[in-house]
Amino acid sequence: MQYEVTIGIPVYRAAGYIEKTMESALSQTFPSIEFLVLDDCGGDGSMDVIERLQKEHPRGKDIRILRHEKNYGIGVARNRILDEARGNYLFFLDSDDIIMSDTIQLLFDHAQKIDAEIVYGSWERIDVIDKTPSVQSVYPYMLFTEPDGLAMYAFKNYSTFRISVCNCLMKISTLRDTHLHFVDAIFWEDMAFTYEMVTKVRRAILLPEITYYYICRPDSLSHFQERKTLHKEEILKNASVVNYLKDKLGVLRGHSYVPYMNYNLGMNSFYVVCYVLKHQTIIHPIISNSELRQLMQMPLKFSDIICRRGRLMGNLALWTLSHIPNSLFVPFVRIAGKIKKVI
Repeated sequence: MQYEVTIGIPVYRAAGYIEKTMESALSQTFPSIEFLVLDDCGGDGSMDVIERLQKEHPRGKDIRILRHEKNYGIGVARNRILDEARGNYLFFLDSDDIIMSDTIQLLFDHAQKIDAEIVYGSWERIDVIDKTPSVQSVYPYMLFTEPDGLAMYAFKNYSTFRISVCNCLMKISTLRDTHLHFVDAIFWEDMAFTYEMVTKVRRAILLPEITYYYICRPDSLSHFQERKTLHKEEILKNASVVNYLKDKLGVLRGHSYVPYMNYNLGMNSFYVVCYVLKHQTIIHPIISNSELRQLMQMPLKFSDIICRRGRLMGNLALWTLSHIPNSLFVPFVRIAGKIKKVI
């Protein structure tokens, strides 16, 4: 059966949240939706809820379940959803988040106006851990119809524009034609995907309407790092996501957004190094200073930074930090990290 939209929901240990998530998806006013659920073998009863809804809910016939034989992680799960989705558009929904009842209708209607390849809604973050006030990110209405327009906006406004794989309606033909897939990592797999995606999209829309609620919970992957022991291999694997994007930047040198992308990747590397320095007593085996310095290597050369000029001072500072002697590298990062309040 063909659908206009596929809502892709990877499920892993979300038993306390999945019913509300599914209810928000199944209550959509838009009629032509495939609810594609990927069982990533959490073994906590989450799929019992899905199977019950599949039998009992009026839209149960539109719920399709895919199963992994073991837990492969979120990147592999999303790749399979992308490969098997039957809709013309794809919307990823995490298994503990919630969407408004008119989310798909709103995004789809705007996509149809200009045959958009991607439409972003605004979002709200709800913290159920500390019970702190919710935080909203409301975008201005913006229309992009020129090459590099979305990428330039995304990389120039990185601190305020959440480049996320959730809360956006994506045209599946664009994703498949450009061979976009997720990398295999515990963290930042969505960053790698969306960094690439915005460079390949020409027609896009940002909307000011809140369409997505991110639920911040203690047992989600975003809090997975709060442990007594961290493994070096795991940290370097996730840091490799940034290196993957640095390699991609090498073939994009002619584009106007490159200095801004370079700066953002450099800052991500800086934050990884600061994280390691802050938690180095629980990381085993030790990550050496030379390995940390290697993580800070910048994709743009000094001459590129001077010629392109975008984020000039920031890019020069990061380039300098990555080229100082090993003996000075860690002390300088510690000072900078304390100034940024991340160490």
